[in-house]
Amino acid sequence: MSAIDADDGLGQESCNTPRMKINTKLVVDAGCSTDAGDNDANEDSLGVRIPDGLDLGLKGMTAVIADGVSAAEAGKQAADICVKGFLNDYYSSPEAWTTETAGIKVISSLNRWLYSLGQGYSSDGRGYVTTFSALVVKAMTAYVFHVGDSRIYRFRNGKLEMLTRDHSVKFGKGNVGLARAMGMDTKVEIDVKSIAIEPGDLFLLTTDGIHGFLDDSAIAAHLSKNDQNLDESCSELVELALKGGSNDNCSAVLVRIEQAGVASNEEVYKHFRRMPFPPELYPGMIIDGYEVVSELQATSRSQTYVVKDGDSGEEFVMKTPSVNYEDDNAYIERFTMEGWIGTKLKSDHLAASVKPARGQTFLYNLQEYVKGPTLEEWMKQNSNPDIRRVIEIAKQIISGVRGMHRQEMLHQDLKPANIIINEDRGAVIIDYGSTHVPSIQEIPTSFKREVALGTLSYSAPEYFLGRKPNRQSDLFSLGVVIYEMLTGKLPYGDSFEKCSCLRDFVALKYSPAMRYNRLIPNWLDGALKKSVQVSPTARYDSFSEFEYDLEFPNQKFLAADDLPLMERNPIVFWKIVAGALAVSQLGTFLWILLSR
Repeated sequence: MSAIDADDGLGQESCNTPRMKINTKLVVDAGCSTDAGDNDANEDSLGVRIPDGLDLGLKGMTAVIADGVSAAEAGKQAADICVKGFLNDYYSSPEAWTTETAGIKVISSLNRWLYSLGQGYSSDGRGYVTTFSALVVKAMTAYVFHVGDSRIYRFRNGKLEMLTRDHSVKFGKGNVGLARAMGMDTKVEIDVKSIAIEPGDLFLLTTDGIHGFLDDSAIAAHLSKNDQNLDESCSELVELALKGGSNDNCSAVLVRIEQAGVASNEEVYKHFRRMPFPPELYPGMIIDGYEVVSELQATSRSQTYVVKDGDSGEEFVMKTPSVNYEDDNAYIERFTMEGWIGTKLKSDHLAASVKPARGQTFLYNLQEYVKGPTLEEWMKQNSNPDIRRVIEIAKQIISGVRGMHRQEMLHQDLKPANIIINEDRGAVIIDYGSTHVPSIQEIPTSFKREVALGTLSYSAPEYFLGRKPNRQSDLFSLGVVIYEMLTGKLPYGDSFEKCSCLRDFVALKYSPAMRYNRLIPNWLDGALKKSVQVSPTARYDSFSEFEYDLEFPNQKFLAADDLPLMERNPIVFWKIVAGALAVSQLGTFLWILLSR
């Protein structure tokens, strides 16, 4: 991994970098230059990082620039912290996060850190204040993050376009101040945009020492010499600004797109190689030092085995791909991603993937062996479960799903067969074959990706209507699972699987859980009903709200009586009927007497 760094690794003096870090598809070149100008100190900071291999495919390359506010006592330190912090923390952020999420979270964290430093540094709490602009180029897209009045331009086909807007305000006679900057407050509003890139695109990052003294036409004229060394081009741009009267620090970063492209699987997954599919396995066979103990499951898409490590004796689960898909790139990507996902999840309620101890000669996924019955088997053994036990299991599943959502992953196939009830860990989600990872989806491929749908009975309506799924989609599936645990039924019966259009789904009628289990209180039934609403917006906004309503009566549901009295309380119903009949007979008897 290389970076263009300042003194102390922060991006000011050492601007030489190896030319053109090339990953199979994305090819970029970069250069930079900075000068203190007429000032004693240079409060600008800048940096570029072009990683190798996997990081370039998953995270892209980054270029950042910051201009420490001269009125702040620690403006230079603030700029350096932002540049170094972003270059380090962005690449340390979860690989499953989208570029936008990672950028916003890292910048927001840096802002809070600067603000806290400023509180102890100066009387007005603004000791660490700086502008900040970052460019991330990933696959075929450029992402811009911006706070303050540094700028990012794109030069394409002879035209210069400013991609950022200055966060500045005018006051007094010709005075200009920053309306937004890093370290000014506990929260910072970040401008974010994404644009498609093309070969030949030039991206220019500057501080106001340059764009404050060179107009767009002068900058465009200089950038039209696009065949020159980018370090030299940046240096010449700095000199132009100084000659044009700039009395401020002058800094520039240039990034040229030599080749934008489609990421191959090798660029996306560490474990993806065109390894041969393993042969059909039988108990006693050994593969990469793992002895096959037994077969757990075999479907048309994969086979799952219990295997034992020949050295440690520890047991694992090995999932192998079906030979039916040996030439299917989309299937192989999906299969590989399942194993990759398991390496990124950290929760007692999520099964983790395991790296083969002695290397890997065949394509397979290795996962920890979570012992215990599936929730599907547990339900058969507990047809009348204690409600408190059901809620306990539900909370454990929610904990696991939250662990995935924190990584911006959607499970998309929550169902009893994909959950193990372990004696020590409780409910553990074990299957990620349908999991959606936005950061992977934003990397284009040369083939059409598989659309991984879950099991029909448990999947939210939006999957079948072509709508974009979200966290509420997983919540719907969990609501169906909990409903089934309590009743042995599904909330919409057989009608749900017959739906083929929006009209069909809207016409569905929820069957109150109390109809099948009279021990279920109406407030709990109300929570289940809300979780499985056809419209995502009618469901809970968050899992925490749903979890709370599973344990504590929600006043909105206490008065809800979806069942007719005959089903809700048959004893009272028949007492009322008997009373009504008695009154009717008495009235008839009196009428007969009076009519004589």
